[in-house]
Amino acid sequence: MSDTTPTSNRNTQVRTVELPMPDGVIRGKVAVTTGPLSLAGLVPTVYELTNALVGRAIGQEQDAGRTLSCRAGCGACCRHMVPLSPPEAFYLMDVIESFEPVRRATVLERFDEIVGVLDARGMIDKLLEPPPCDEPVLPVAREYFGLGQACPFLVDESCSIHAHRPIACRDYNVTSPAAWCGRPYEHAITKVPMRLPLSVPLSKLTGIVTGEKACLIPLTLVPRWVSGRGDLRARRWPGLELFDRLLAQLAEGSSDADTPAAVG
Repeated sequence: MSDTTPTSNRNTQVRTVELPMPDGVIRGKVAVTTGPLSLAGLVPTVYELTNALVGRAIGQEQDAGRTLSCRAGCGACCRHMVPLSPPEAFYLMDVIESFEPVRRATVLERFDEIVGVLDARGMIDKLLEPPPCDEPVLPVAREYFGLGQACPFLVDESCSIHAHRPIACRDYNVTSPAAWCGRPYEHAITKVPMRLPLSVPLSKLTGIVTGEKACLIPLTLVPRWVSGRGDLRARRWPGLELFDRLLAQLAEGSSDADTPAAVG
């Protein structure tokens, strides 16, 4: 739920957002665009909410005496298949296109190299439309990790777009030994439980406003996926309406938040 406060900027309103969780209510204020808004335009606000949820979850781990193992320079997790909602995919392309030309070309070349590896192994369709299974980790996600393909944004084992990293990356924090992360299927990796991964509500929202099937896109396939969806990327909705639809999805997700979603 939320209430609205006018601001001096005629194009924005400040919303007080409340997300009821099993361990209490998350409250925060976010500025919402009142004019036309793209799906990518929702992402910075969702990142703020994600940061609040992650901070709360990590604080609970620390209160329980558990220490976060993640550090700059520890990039083992940056070889996982990272799922993005469509709004995040569009947002990530905006980030890439904001790079100066040489950096942009270098990053896109890294994407192309990984796509070539995936294509040669016949994995692209399985990544975009993974077959259903009852396992906690999708077999194709395990296969992907086995390829050892570093994220195109990984530089010196650290994220070069840390402020713009996807929700799945923000959600992935561990308290088990960092050395185990390089062999996650040989060790019992202890992740910080995330009660409400926000990539799923974003994906469901996209399905609702477009009439298309909700989906998640592997990070390394984002340029390929976005290239065929220019119309959707450019489409705009009334900002407050789009945000209210997102809140409805968040409320629906938080009602089931006592069962953390499997990640990675």
